Amino acid sequence: MINFQHPQYKEHIKKWELIENVCEGKNLKEYIVKINKHDASESAVQRRAQFFNRSVFYAIAGYTSQGFLGKAFSEPAKCSVPENMDFVRYDIDGAGTSIYQQCQEVFKEVVRVGRGGLLVDFPHVEGEVSRQDQLNGKVSATVTNYTANQIVNWQVEKIGAKLKPTLIVLKSVDHVRHDDGFGFDEVDIFIELRLEEGFYIQREWRHDPLTDKWYMVSESQPRDASGNKFNFIPFVFVGSEANTSRVDFAPMYDIARINIGHYNNSAIYEDSVFTVGQVQPWMSGLSQDVIDDLNKSGIFIGSGRLMGVPSQEKFDFAQAQPNSLAREAMMDKVQMMIGLGAMFLTPTGVAKTATQVDGELMAQHSVLSLISANVSEAYNDALGIVKMFMGASYDEEAYLRINQEFIKPEATAQEITAVVGAFLQGALPMADLLDWQQRHGLVNKEKTLEEYSEDIGMQETIELED
Repeated sequence: MINFQHPQYKEHIKKWELIENVCEGKNLKEYIVKINKHDASESAVQRRAQFFNRSVFYAIAGYTSQGFLGKAFSEPAKCSVPENMDFVRYDIDGAGTSIYQQCQEVFKEVVRVGRGGLLVDFPHVEGEVSRQDQLNGKVSATVTNYTANQIVNWQVEKIGAKLKPTLIVLKSVDHVRHDDGFGFDEVDIFIELRLEEGFYIQREWRHDPLTDKWYMVSESQPRDASGNKFNFIPFVFVGSEANTSRVDFAPMYDIARINIGHYNNSAIYEDSVFTVGQVQPWMSGLSQDVIDDLNKSGIFIGSGRLMGVPSQEKFDFAQAQPNSLAREAMMDKVQMMIGLGAMFLTPTGVAKTATQVDGELMAQHSVLSLISANVSEAYNDALGIVKMFMGASYDEEAYLRINQEFIKPEATAQEITAVVGAFLQGALPMADLLDWQQRHGLVNKEKTLEEYSEDIGMQETIELED
């Protein structure tokens, strides 16, 4: 059946949904502790509702993933494409999404769940497509982003010396408009990407609710600009470890799990604050006559008016001791999440050495660098397939580069003086000086050695190695 789910998909789908819910702050009621969940009485139902309503959710996992995204794109991604592919800069998927916006969504998905994919497609047209039609945007290839929970099935086989996907099934949603033209229904569809007899075929499947069966609504065999069939599926996997069909680990899963524990600690703490946080006045040793007299004359608590009580009687306030256990558990989990990569929760104003900072951030930076490299490589592969659809020359560049350097060293005035002094004394080559300054953010990274030489007034010719 077209809706068959790969075993690895079924194994990880709940994890992906948990991460998505926690990062987006959705369906939180599913993760809150159920107080006396077997008690179905009205009072128990209200008690559970009050417990949930008083809870406070701190979006630590979501904030951290957004922070990672911000670090990766603190420097704009760089894109270079041939003239007839310039449309990808502002509309890569046919829906008005630029390649820069889409790659950020892909990066965020991989940071969170460790998996995603890009489908390169081309609209079915009759006859040849002219280059002018391509330049005018009348006909162009598209690159569509698919999330981990949309890649429901896949199969790979060894063909020749290479291991190739021979089947990929993608789940999507179509909107069927109501007869009145206003409302619509969301309908699940499946897109089958398959190699048959060595060539790529694409099919679309829909569900018939009357027969409870899936039926094929379309079939096509996309071809490149020369009319040749594809001998591979134009789909690129993106992962947190490698761009293969294998399901990689989800970088945000552990943080999301601890975030849920922190959320439940918060609910217990807030419930405790509400229950015992209000002072309770009390009196002891009263006779009924005194009680009647007080009720008759009235009792004013906190009015600044002295209230006398007969001998042997006592008036006081009961105040519960602070319930610090839940709060301590919350703070412990914050430290655990910081250790796992939630660096944005670290208190400000704490002096740390460069060695301490590098040691604390090296793990998460290495993960971010690998994801940046994988997403960049996936887009380079996808753009290479777009070139095949659009008929661009093999020699023309088509690439996307995302920043992979997240630990930027800061140079002190003494270090700058020493490095420049070494250069002036002839102990440091100009190429090394330029490299050092670029790594420390003192000189534009795009500047060449010739341009740098001219800027500092050097007249001799600099010969560069190939």
